[in-house]
Amino acid sequence: MDLLEQLEQRMNELLRKNKELEEDNRLLRQELEEVRQNRDAVLERIDGLLKRVQGELG
Repeated sequence: MDLLEQLEQRMNELLRKNKELEEDNRLLRQELEEVRQNRDAVLERIDGLLKRVQGELG
């Protein structure tokens, strides 16, 4: 295999790996957004419960 073929093969490998990493990144960002939304929902519920407790105590 000559140098040009090796270079072409390596470039194709790198491009394939780059696409895989971009997809992984997209999925991780989506998962992160879901976790953030869940966290925000839990914090809202906690705030609501704390307000109820404060209202009953105060």
